[in-house]
Amino acid sequence: MKEISFITGNKSKFKEAEEIMKEINVKLTQEDLKFNEVRSTDQEKVVIEKARNAFNALKKPVITDDTAIYFSAYNKFPGTYTNYVFESLGFEGILRLLKGKSRKAYFKTILCYKDKKTEKIFSGIWEGTISPNVKGNFNPDWQYNGIFVPKGSKKFLSQISIEERAKNSHRKKAFNKLIKELKGGNLK
Repeated sequence: MKEISFITGNKSKFKEAEEIMKEINVKLTQEDLKFNEVRSTDQEKVVIEKARNAFNALKKPVITDDTAIYFSAYNKFPGTYTNYVFESLGFEGILRLLKGKSRKAYFKTILCYKDKKTEKIFSGIWEGTISPNVKGNFNPDWQYNGIFVPKGSKKFLSQISIEERAKNSHRKKAFNKLIKELKGGNLK
């Protein structure tokens, strides 16, 4: 059985990834490695740098993840500054930023698989809207879950279980592409 380390300190993110990866013969382990993250508005650059650092530290196959939310009303924002924006503004400030503007938004996950020979990117998007109201339980692992409503749903992310997310999320879409490569033998 192939073992891959998923580099994240976020237990909820790992649980979702583990749920997704159950369909193939891969043992996913969680590693919480701390690096000085490159600051860039380019998500791919951020996730690749994480993967290189993690592989150099562990010397075994790794998956890194960078997930960001983007508001259609603003160019590339918050993007790679998703956590910083939430920590700085909270729900109230974010909702004020979007007052009178488009509420369309999307989550984008970019994964990087890295081993000795391969470095490959996989991405997934989950479209939706930002509600003018906050609803549900706050989960610090997913700050925007109390205001994001996925396209085609009436539920806030805070009302959707990890098992449900693992069927439709941006992370699921990115992992599906990775799984296809693993099943096809393209990633050793």
